[in-house]
Amino acid sequence: MKMMFLDESGDHSLDKIDSTYPIFVLAGCIFDFEYYHVKVVPEIQALKIKHFGNADVVLRSYDIRKQKNNFSVLVDKTKREAFYADLNSVMSALRYTVIAGAINKHGLKAQGGDPDNPYHLCFRFIMERVVAFLAPMHERVMFRIESRETHNDRRLGQEYETFKKGTSGMKSSEIQARFSDLSFNQKSQNIAGMQIADLVAYPIGKWVMDAKKENKAFEVIKSKIHAEKGDIMGYGLKVLP
Repeated sequence: MKMMFLDESGDHSLDKIDSTYPIFVLAGCIFDFEYYHVKVVPEIQALKIKHFGNADVVLRSYDIRKQKNNFSVLVDKTKREAFYADLNSVMSALRYTVIAGAINKHGLKAQGGDPDNPYHLCFRFIMERVVAFLAPMHERVMFRIESRETHNDRRLGQEYETFKKGTSGMKSSEIQARFSDLSFNQKSQNIAGMQIADLVAYPIGKWVMDAKKENKAFEVIKSKIHAEKGDIMGYGLKVLP
Protein backbone atom coordinates (compact mmCIF):
# COMPACT_ATOMS: atom_id res chain seq x y z
CA MET A 1 0.00 0.00 0.00
CA LYS A 2 1.15 3.54 -0.81
CA MET A 3 0.22 6.88 0.71
CA MET A 4 0.17 10.11 -1.28
CA PHE A 5 0.12 13.44 0.52
CA LEU A 6 -0.82 16.55 -1.45
CA ASP A 7 -0.38 20.23 -0.69
CA GLU A 8 -0.28 23.38 -2.78
CA SER A 9 1.80 26.48 -3.32
CA GLY A 10 0.10 29.67 -4.44
CA ASP A 11 -3.53 30.62 -4.75
CA HIS A 12 -5.76 28.75 -7.21
CA SER A 13 -7.87 31.87 -7.86
CA LEU A 14 -7.69 33.44 -11.33
CA ASP A 15 -9.48 36.64 -10.25
CA LYS A 16 -6.51 38.27 -8.56
CA ILE A 17 -3.08 37.09 -9.67
CA ASP A 18 0.05 37.92 -7.69
CA SER A 19 2.52 39.29 -10.25
CA THR A 20 5.47 38.19 -8.11
CA TYR A 21 4.24 34.57 -8.03
CA PRO A 22 1.61 33.96 -10.73
CA ILE A 23 1.93 30.20 -10.29
CA PHE A 24 -0.21 27.54 -8.72
CA VAL A 25 1.37 24.21 -7.83
CA LEU A 26 -0.21 21.06 -6.46
CA ALA A 27 2.47 18.64 -5.32
CA GLY A 28 1.97 15.05 -4.30
CA CYS A 29 4.50 12.88 -2.44
CA ILE A 30 4.14 9.10 -2.56
CA PHE A 31 5.47 6.96 0.30
CA ASP A 32 5.37 3.28 1.04
CA PHE A 33 2.86 2.88 3.89
CA GLU A 34 5.12 1.00 6.32
CA TYR A 35 8.22 3.05 5.50
CA TYR A 36 6.29 6.25 6.10
CA HIS A 37 5.29 5.27 9.63
CA VAL A 38 8.55 3.56 10.61
CA LYS A 39 11.05 5.96 9.06
CA VAL A 40 9.54 9.23 7.78
CA VAL A 41 7.50 10.30 10.79
CA PRO A 42 10.35 9.68 13.31
CA GLU A 43 12.86 11.52 11.08
CA ILE A 44 10.66 14.60 10.79
CA GLN A 45 9.94 14.56 14.52
CA ALA A 46 13.65 14.30 15.33
CA LEU A 47 14.41 17.26 13.04
CA LYS A 48 11.84 19.43 14.82
CA ILE A 49 13.00 18.45 18.31
CA LYS A 50 16.63 19.14 17.44
CA HIS A 51 16.01 22.63 16.10
CA PHE A 52 12.83 23.83 17.86
CA GLY A 53 12.68 21.83 21.05
CA ASN A 54 9.47 19.89 20.35
CA ALA A 55 7.73 17.85 17.68
CA ASP A 56 4.53 19.92 17.70
CA VAL A 57 5.98 22.50 15.29
CA VAL A 58 4.33 22.32 11.86
CA LEU A 59 6.83 22.75 9.03
CA ARG A 60 5.37 25.31 6.66
CA SER A 61 7.35 26.62 3.71
CA TYR A 62 6.02 30.17 3.93
CA ASP A 63 6.73 30.56 7.64
CA ILE A 64 10.20 29.08 7.26
CA ARG A 65 11.12 31.43 4.40
CA LYS A 66 9.73 34.47 6.23
CA GLN A 67 11.11 33.34 9.61
CA LYS A 68 7.68 33.72 11.20
CA ASN A 69 6.03 32.19 14.26
CA ASN A 70 7.96 29.12 15.45
CA PHE A 71 10.63 29.85 12.86
CA SER A 72 11.55 33.32 14.13
CA VAL A 73 14.67 31.72 15.64
CA LEU A 74 15.96 31.32 12.08
CA VAL A 75 16.73 35.03 12.03
CA ASP A 76 19.97 33.89 13.63
CA LYS A 77 22.23 33.00 10.70
CA THR A 78 23.99 30.16 12.51
CA LYS A 79 20.71 28.51 13.51
CA ARG A 80 19.25 29.11 10.04
CA GLU A 81 22.17 27.50 8.24
CA ALA A 82 22.20 24.52 10.60
CA PHE A 83 18.47 23.99 10.16
CA TYR A 84 18.58 24.21 6.37
CA ALA A 85 21.52 21.81 6.24
CA ASP A 86 19.61 19.22 8.28
CA LEU A 87 16.32 19.83 6.46
CA ASN A 88 18.00 19.39 3.07
CA SER A 89 19.70 16.24 4.30
CA VAL A 90 16.40 14.74 5.48
CA MET A 91 14.51 15.74 2.33
CA SER A 92 17.24 14.20 0.21
CA ALA A 93 17.67 10.98 2.20
CA LEU A 94 14.01 10.02 2.63
CA ARG A 95 12.44 7.76 -0.01
CA TYR A 96 9.43 9.29 -1.78
CA THR A 97 8.27 10.06 -5.30
CA VAL A 98 6.90 13.42 -6.36
CA ILE A 99 4.18 13.93 -8.96
CA ALA A 100 3.05 17.52 -9.37
CA GLY A 101 1.07 19.84 -11.58
CA ALA A 102 1.78 23.54 -12.08
CA ILE A 103 -0.30 26.29 -13.64
CA ASN A 104 0.88 29.57 -15.13
CA LYS A 105 -2.24 31.52 -14.17
CA HIS A 106 -1.63 34.40 -16.59
CA GLY A 107 -1.27 31.90 -19.43
CA LEU A 108 -4.37 29.96 -18.42
CA LYS A 109 -6.45 33.12 -18.17
CA ALA A 110 -5.15 34.39 -21.53
CA GLN A 111 -6.67 31.36 -23.25
CA GLY A 112 -10.04 33.01 -22.77
CA GLY A 113 -13.38 31.36 -22.19
CA ASP A 114 -14.12 29.97 -18.75
CA PRO A 115 -10.85 28.41 -17.51
CA ASP A 116 -11.09 25.34 -15.32
CA ASN A 117 -10.11 25.47 -11.66
CA PRO A 118 -6.28 25.25 -11.50
CA TYR A 119 -6.47 22.94 -8.49
CA HIS A 120 -8.73 20.52 -10.36
CA LEU A 121 -6.56 20.60 -13.49
CA CYS A 122 -3.48 19.70 -11.45
CA PHE A 123 -5.29 17.01 -9.48
CA ARG A 124 -6.52 15.29 -12.65
CA PHE A 125 -2.99 15.15 -14.03
CA ILE A 126 -1.68 13.78 -10.75
CA MET A 127 -4.35 11.08 -10.65
CA GLU A 128 -3.55 10.06 -14.23
CA ARG A 129 0.16 9.78 -13.56
CA VAL A 130 -0.37 7.97 -10.25
CA VAL A 131 -2.33 5.24 -12.03
CA ALA A 132 0.45 4.83 -14.61
CA PHE A 133 3.16 4.94 -11.93
CA LEU A 134 1.56 2.32 -9.68
CA ALA A 135 0.30 -0.09 -12.35
CA PRO A 136 3.59 -2.00 -12.80
CA MET A 137 3.85 -2.40 -9.02
CA HIS A 138 0.24 -3.61 -8.66
CA GLU A 139 -0.04 -1.22 -5.72
CA ARG A 140 -2.92 0.83 -4.37
CA VAL A 141 -2.74 4.36 -2.97
CA MET A 142 -4.48 6.36 -0.28
CA PHE A 143 -4.76 10.08 -1.04
CA ARG A 144 -4.30 12.48 1.86
CA ILE A 145 -5.01 16.12 0.97
CA GLU A 146 -4.89 19.33 2.97
CA SER A 147 -8.41 20.54 3.68
CA ARG A 148 -9.36 23.88 2.07
CA GLU A 149 -12.80 24.47 3.59
CA THR A 150 -15.84 22.22 3.19
CA HIS A 151 -17.09 23.45 -0.20
CA ASN A 152 -13.65 23.12 -1.81
CA ASP A 153 -13.17 19.66 -0.31
CA ARG A 154 -16.57 18.59 -1.58
CA ARG A 155 -15.81 19.75 -5.13
CA LEU A 156 -12.44 18.00 -5.12
CA GLY A 157 -14.10 14.85 -3.83
CA GLN A 158 -16.48 15.05 -6.79
CA GLU A 159 -13.49 15.34 -9.15
CA TYR A 160 -12.04 12.21 -7.57
CA GLU A 161 -15.26 10.22 -7.92
CA THR A 162 -15.77 11.38 -11.52
CA PHE A 163 -12.21 10.40 -12.44
CA LYS A 164 -12.74 6.93 -10.95
CA LYS A 165 -15.55 6.33 -13.46
CA GLY A 166 -12.99 6.37 -16.27
CA THR A 167 -11.36 8.82 -18.66
CA SER A 168 -10.74 8.92 -22.39
CA GLY A 169 -7.43 7.16 -21.82
CA MET A 170 -8.16 4.92 -18.82
CA LYS A 171 -10.84 2.43 -17.95
CA SER A 172 -12.66 2.64 -14.65
CA SER A 173 -11.35 -0.79 -13.68
CA GLU A 174 -7.73 0.37 -14.18
CA ILE A 175 -8.26 3.37 -11.95
CA GLN A 176 -10.19 1.64 -9.21
CA ALA A 177 -7.54 -1.10 -9.04
CA ARG A 178 -5.03 1.58 -8.00
CA PHE A 179 -7.10 3.91 -5.79
CA SER A 180 -7.92 3.02 -2.19
CA ASP A 181 -9.47 6.15 -0.66
CA LEU A 182 -9.34 9.91 -0.29
CA SER A 183 -9.42 11.99 2.88
CA PHE A 184 -8.89 15.62 3.86
CA ASN A 185 -6.70 16.71 6.75
CA GLN A 186 -5.98 19.94 8.60
CA LYS A 187 -2.49 21.45 8.96
CA SER A 188 -3.11 21.48 12.72
CA GLN A 189 -3.05 17.68 12.68
CA ASN A 190 0.73 17.94 12.22
CA ILE A 191 1.00 15.27 9.52
CA ALA A 192 4.59 14.73 8.40
CA GLY A 193 3.73 13.71 4.83
CA MET A 194 1.60 16.81 4.34
CA GLN A 195 4.45 19.01 5.51
CA ILE A 196 6.88 17.35 3.11
CA ALA A 197 4.44 18.01 0.24
CA ASP A 198 4.24 21.65 1.37
CA LEU A 199 8.03 21.94 1.35
CA VAL A 200 8.22 20.39 -2.13
CA ALA A 201 5.58 22.58 -3.79
CA TYR A 202 7.19 26.03 -3.53
CA PRO A 203 10.58 25.11 -5.06
CA ILE A 204 8.74 23.56 -7.99
CA GLY A 205 6.79 26.80 -8.45
CA LYS A 206 9.97 28.86 -8.42
CA TRP A 207 11.56 26.51 -10.95
CA VAL A 208 8.53 26.80 -13.24
CA MET A 209 8.81 30.59 -13.06
CA ASP A 210 12.52 30.62 -13.93
CA ALA A 211 14.38 27.35 -14.41
CA LYS A 212 17.72 29.16 -14.85
CA LYS A 213 17.62 30.97 -11.53
CA GLU A 214 19.45 29.46 -8.56
CA ASN A 215 17.04 27.23 -6.67
CA LYS A 216 18.85 25.14 -4.06
CA ALA A 217 15.65 23.64 -2.65
CA PHE A 218 14.63 22.40 -6.10
CA GLU A 219 18.03 20.76 -6.58
CA VAL A 220 17.43 18.86 -3.34
CA ILE A 221 14.09 17.42 -4.46
CA LYS A 222 14.60 17.22 -8.24
CA SER A 223 15.71 13.58 -8.12
CA LYS A 224 12.48 12.72 -6.27
CA ILE A 225 10.29 13.87 -9.17
CA HIS A 226 9.05 10.91 -11.20
CA ALA A 227 10.90 10.73 -14.51
CA GLU A 228 11.18 8.45 -17.50
CA LYS A 229 14.52 8.32 -19.30
CA GLY A 230 15.59 11.29 -17.20
CA ASP A 231 12.67 13.47 -18.28
CA ILE A 232 10.33 14.80 -15.60
CA MET A 233 8.05 16.80 -17.91
CA GLY A 234 4.77 15.02 -18.53
CA TYR A 235 5.70 12.26 -16.10
CA GLY A 236 6.36 13.72 -12.67
CA LEU A 237 5.55 17.29 -13.58
CA LYS A 238 3.08 18.93 -15.93
CA VAL A 239 3.04 22.68 -16.54
CA LEU A 240 -0.09 24.27 -18.04
CA PRO A 241 -0.91 25.86 -20.33
